Amino acid sequence: MEWVSCLGLAVALLVVYKLVDTLLRWPRVGRLSDRYIAVTGCDTGFGHEIAKRLDSLGCHVFACCLTEKGQMELRKASSDRLTTVSLDVTDSDSVRKAYDFVRSQLPANHGQSIN
Repeated sequence: MEWVSCLGLAVALLVVYKLVDTLLRWPRVGRLSDRYIAVTGCDTGFGHEIAKRLDSLGCHVFACCLTEKGQMELRKASSDRLTTVSLDVTDSDSVRKAYDFVRSQLPANHGQSIN
């Protein structure tokens, strides 16, 4: 029976080791003030809250809203790092215009990986 206890301890140590190893290798996002993030669905709900949170962390946020009301509410509750963008994800012209606007607002060295 003692070998069962040793085997259990070995398994537990292996699990702890793998957990710590995974956490140490977890990618970290640094310099949030250099990040430019587009978030859709920002009129209400998760998108709205995520846009405000990213703004509060110092990220530059393009908050895409369907309505003018949603845009106005976000402007009131955010810093100048947050830019609202009109976007109807069901309309390809709207998507193209939003994409072009975001690309035009990125600094020269950003947006090279955007396709």
